[in-house]
Amino acid sequence: MDALLIALFLLLLIALMETARVRRSGTQRRAGNVPPPPPEPAGLPLVGHLHLFRKPLHRTLARLAARHGGAVFGLRLGSRRVAVVSSAPAAEECLGAHDVAFADRPRLPSGRILSYDWSTMGTASYGPYWRHVRRVAVTEILSARRVQHFADVHVREARAMARHLHRAAVRHGVGGAARVRVELKSRLFELLMNTMMAMICDKTYYGDDDDGEVSKEARWFREMVEETMALSGASTVWNFLPAALRWVDVGGVGRRLWRLRESRTRFLQGLINDERKEMEQEQGGDRAQPAARRRTMIGVLLSVQRQDPDACPDQLIRSLCISSLEAGTDTSADTIEWAMSLLLNNPNVMRKARDEIDAFIGQPVRLLEASDLTKLQYLQCIIMETLRLYPPAPLLVPHEASTDCSIAGFHITRGTMLLVNTFAIHRDPQVWNEPTSFIPERFENGRSEGKMAIPFGMGRRKCPAENLGMQMVGLALGTMIQCFEWERVGEELVDMTEGSGLTMPKEVPLQAFYQPRASLMHLLY
Repeated sequence: MDALLIALFLLLLIALMETARVRRSGTQRRAGNVPPPPPEPAGLPLVGHLHLFRKPLHRTLARLAARHGGAVFGLRLGSRRVAVVSSAPAAEECLGAHDVAFADRPRLPSGRILSYDWSTMGTASYGPYWRHVRRVAVTEILSARRVQHFADVHVREARAMARHLHRAAVRHGVGGAARVRVELKSRLFELLMNTMMAMICDKTYYGDDDDGEVSKEARWFREMVEETMALSGASTVWNFLPAALRWVDVGGVGRRLWRLRESRTRFLQGLINDERKEMEQEQGGDRAQPAARRRTMIGVLLSVQRQDPDACPDQLIRSLCISSLEAGTDTSADTIEWAMSLLLNNPNVMRKARDEIDAFIGQPVRLLEASDLTKLQYLQCIIMETLRLYPPAPLLVPHEASTDCSIAGFHITRGTMLLVNTFAIHRDPQVWNEPTSFIPERFENGRSEGKMAIPFGMGRRKCPAENLGMQMVGLALGTMIQCFEWERVGEELVDMTEGSGLTMPKEVPLQAFYQPRASLMHLLY
């Protein structure tokens, strides 16, 4: 009871302070040309525009921008000022000309918990620490050399998924391979978790000859990733509640976040400890052929740590590993699932992609290799068009202004959070012809150069894992197109409704029929 009274008193105090702040901001708005808020519905005391949070948030913000004609408009989420950018020119100003001014990240409460006090590359503020983390990640993990180093892992896991699907079809067939129904997101997650874990610590959780059973650890990891994406970022109201309400923990979000942090820390530290033990055994001569073992992500980072413990402590290794695991599994699986959904709704595009692969591979028939991807131009166009329509981060990871600046003629004050609505920008009819249509040809022969497609962001905070992501997505998607005939489950088009969260999953997981192509079955046994 005492705690409740204290919380109510704090809320009243905050409400009074907020009313005064709103009055001051109104005076400031008249004095300076700050981004205007939507005229309706108006912001409320204490919570501001939090009542506008309708999921998925990128759709809500796109509707507000379209309704009120705002390339840039302002919101107040709790006590935090927010500028929402929904046009390519304004986004280019923010992340181009004013890149340094918007290189900071807002210190959202969920980030403090899940990102170890904002210490991950994606949540750290711009400065020496962030530059150090990014340098370590790009040099030791994400360089072109390291991506190429793991190309055979990506090929191996894409083929393992294809063989698993093939065996299921043979089991259901009589004297051949049957036409089989599959829920694709689970298979894609298995593929990408195996791929990322092989890169991080040389472990896999889904075997090539498994019976469909999933390990307890693998099930937990998928649930953890999905919950993390649901509770993180700007789409989570809890991040913007007054401190008193977060303290009361309405809805139990805070407790869920802390449980996630504790379980993730145990999992990641276990991986680090296992790798450290393996390396010590190798150095002690306990292994017969230490040189034959692949250098993993954790192994490389532990080598950096051995040279300079302060430069790469265990917490930094945990931060880099969890960022890689979550981004490499969830966003890549979503992208492939969206691409397959679009191809099933546009079978002529699927046929054109398969014809390109068949023509390039020629005779004798073989399975796709990583080195083939750059030459399969139409496959690349399909991936780019998928990323345009369904960007993995429909609202880029939030930025924050570290200094006053001007965007599209509006004054942006220091401390304002910036939300760049890539979903709206990628579908802007002033930039793209038929913006909601799936037309991979728009990316052929550099036709769309100069048009803003920024699924990985831009500027200093651009995602450095673009090459890795494109290779994993390209191999998985290309292998599925090459090896199988695909059909929709019914006559209706695949449901393309978006889910909500930090990323953009499908609301309804994709199910489809597939059948191995007769000409490639001998390669899938």
